[in-house]
Amino acid sequence: MFFFIGGVQTTQKQIGTTEQIQCPSCGMKTQFEISKTYSYFHLFFIPVFRWNVRYLAKASCCGKLFELDRDVGRQFEKMMNPDIRPEHLSPLHAFPLYSYCPRCRIELAPDYRFCPFCGHPLDLG
Repeated sequence: MFFFIGGVQTTQKQIGTTEQIQCPSCGMKTQFEISKTYSYFHLFFIPVFRWNVRYLAKASCCGKLFELDRDVGRQFEKMMNPDIRPEHLSPLHAFPLYSYCPRCRIELAPDYRFCPFCGHPLDLG
């Protein structure tokens, strides 16, 4: 008789929040919530090895989700307090569902060129 208790799971772990950084999506100075997501194989509920490790950053101003550079994510996880710049963040969705006005912070459809509330031009480029 063969009995096996093991399997594969995917999990997400909150690491912490950053200091004020400029959001590449809406341009506001805001904090990012950093989390780590990965898949792992476990045997008798003990993790044996991990793969597909990714670091995610969620902007608190507009809610946009970015993938954080892996090396910067490791440094952040080790409490080294790295300098996170916009080039370290790559958006996860190429086509956003919504955009935000940088002046009045109103959620807008992505096809607007001007904010219908305050008239501010939207830089979608």
